Amino acid sequence: MENTTLAGSGTWNRNGSADRRFCRRGQKKTRTTGKQNGNMNKRSILSTLPLLLGVLAILSASSFLVFTRREPKIELNPYQALGTVAAEETIKLIGDKDQIVVATQDSREFEMPALAAQLKAFQTTARKRAKVTVEKITMDAMTMMTAGGRIPAEQFFEILQKYPKAGAIVLFLGFALLRDRDSDALQQRAPKMVVVAAYRADYQELLERRLIDLAIVPRFDALPEIAKKPRTLREWFEQEYVILAPEKASALPR
Repeated sequence: MENTTLAGSGTWNRNGSADRRFCRRGQKKTRTTGKQNGNMNKRSILSTLPLLLGVLAILSASSFLVFTRREPKIELNPYQALGTVAAEETIKLIGDKDQIVVATQDSREFEMPALAAQLKAFQTTARKRAKVTVEKITMDAMTMMTAGGRIPAEQFFEILQKYPKAGAIVLFLGFALLRDRDSDALQQRAPKMVVVAAYRADYQELLERRLIDLAIVPRFDALPEIAKKPRTLREWFEQEYVILAPEKASALPR
């Protein structure tokens, strides 16, 4: 049986001649000349050209995605140092209590190597001294835009109510935006509050009122070009971050 290929307005076999099995009823059968065969072949090629171009475009796009997904390797030492030192400083705050609650963005839908390195280092260090519970904060796109990198106030208070006896709550997110009455109520809470995130202007007042007990943020000043490459995690930390305490909050930028 001959294979047929649809092309143009008719049905043709691989030799370019009309397939007699699919001739229209009443259509006059004529001898195909060499010129007609040539025209048919051209018509068949032209009709399949858009399909071929489409396939090539898809293959090109697929290749582009494969190669562009190869992101440069991330230097994880600063993030591991951040997690380690944050855990060490948190342990100093909790005294004889043995529970630390970590609140962080849910990263299951988005790969976040830096955040993963921070959390792993924090848990490895903190679990030598305390029980660590991780609460993953899920936010849709609209909530993320509204919160601006902070933990939503509603979810923040849910964690406080869920863990009233925790020694510390560590936020790997910005501190929540609170109303005045919520801030007053928060001052009566028991857990220490640690923030590991970018600095925000309202942190000065929050530290002064001890709504935040400790904030670990990126350095405010740039490193000199002649700075040596760090050798230890503590050196990595000191090169990249700074610890803010209530005692020195008055000197912080608003």
